[in-house]
Amino acid sequence: MRLIKQFHNTIKGAVRQPGFVQTNDADILKIKRGGGCQSAFGLPFLFAGLFILQIPFRSIPVEIEEGPIVLALILPLGLVFALAGAALLLIRSEIAINRRSRTITQWWGLLIPMKRTVYQFDAFERVRLDIHAGDRDSGDTCIIHLIGSGQPSPFYIPSPADHEGARKASEQLSQFLGIPFEDTVAEKTADTN
Repeated sequence: MRLIKQFHNTIKGAVRQPGFVQTNDADILKIKRGGGCQSAFGLPFLFAGLFILQIPFRSIPVEIEEGPIVLALILPLGLVFALAGAALLLIRSEIAINRRSRTITQWWGLLIPMKRTVYQFDAFERVRLDIHAGDRDSGDTCIIHLIGSGQPSPFYIPSPADHEGARKASEQLSQFLGIPFEDTVAEKTADTN
C-alpha cells in the first residue's frame, strides 16, 4: 500500500495541476484540459487496442487457441483499449471567462469544440472553495464553485487538489470577476480546531 501511495504522489507531482491561464488579452482567463500529458498517456492504449483488434483477423501472427470464447474476449478487450486510448488522446475542454463580454464559455469536444455553453457571469454572486472528502484510498480534494441565486446549481471550475493551490486559484478568479470569495475549507478547519 505504501508503494502505491508513493507512486500516486510521484504521478500527482508530475502531472500539471489545472489552473488559470492568462491570455494575451487581459480581459480573458482560461482553463484548458486535455492534450499534452493526457494525450501521451492515451497513445499506448490506442495502439494496444488496435493491436489486439487485429489478432482475430490474423493480420498479426499470434498463436492463440481457436474458438468463439477466445474471440468473444479479444474483440471487446481490444475495443475497450482502443476507445479509452482515443478518448484520452482526443478529448479537450476549456472554460474561458471574458470580462469584456461578461460571459463564461464552456466547451468540450474531440480536438475542436463540439458542445458549447455560454453563461452570463453577472448571475454569479461569489466564488466558493469547498472540500470533497476522499475515501480511505484517496485524500480530500478542493473544489471551486461559482455560486449565484439565478443558477440552479453551482458552476464547477477545475482546480488543483491541494488547498493552497485551490485557494490561490479561487482568489485569482474572485479578483478577476470582482466578486467576493468564500473559503469553506478554512471555515471547516477552524471549526474542528
